Amino acid sequence: MKENVIRRFSKAVFGWFVVILVAVIAGYAFVTFFFQTVNIVGPSMSPTLKDGQVVVVNKIKYKIKDIERYDIVVYKKVESDSYYDVKRVVALPGETVKIENGKVYINGIILSDCPIESSIMNAGIAANDIKLGDNEYFLLGDNVNNSEDSRYNNIGIISKTEITGKVTSIIRPKEEKGKVK
Repeated sequence: MKENVIRRFSKAVFGWFVVILVAVIAGYAFVTFFFQTVNIVGPSMSPTLKDGQVVVVNKIKYKIKDIERYDIVVYKKVESDSYYDVKRVVALPGETVKIENGKVYINGIILSDCPIESSIMNAGIAANDIKLGDNEYFLLGDNVNNSEDSRYNNIGIISKTEITGKVTSIIRPKEEKGKVK
């Protein structure tokens, strides 16, 4: 009788151990392969995203679909240890980008529907034509006059392999929760 109780208890403990182990592995896989959270640091994406917000990044989207103009993406430079940055995609592979008179030009045509409304004070390296290669992107912060982005040599052109995923929503603070556009 006592042996039977011990056996049932052992089976129950083993069952719970397996359930917990599967949950931990599934949670790790979910965060590693599908979604993650990133903290917004600094004002470079204001007013769209603000310092201190926490956003959800869809890591699987760009495995299925192409990156689109004006997507807000999270990237990590290859030489960076752990710092993720958030910017908006302005120019796509194969395009030529230039900033002139405070405006962005793609293939010689001004971007009239650009969600970045401020006149760009510093064109940086984009003062001259920049031809993007395959899997290369030109990114700008929404707060262009207070953003370190593809216009500067230390950031430069971002390759697709450096892009972690698309920012989909704000989860913190709670009062600012919602989708990101």
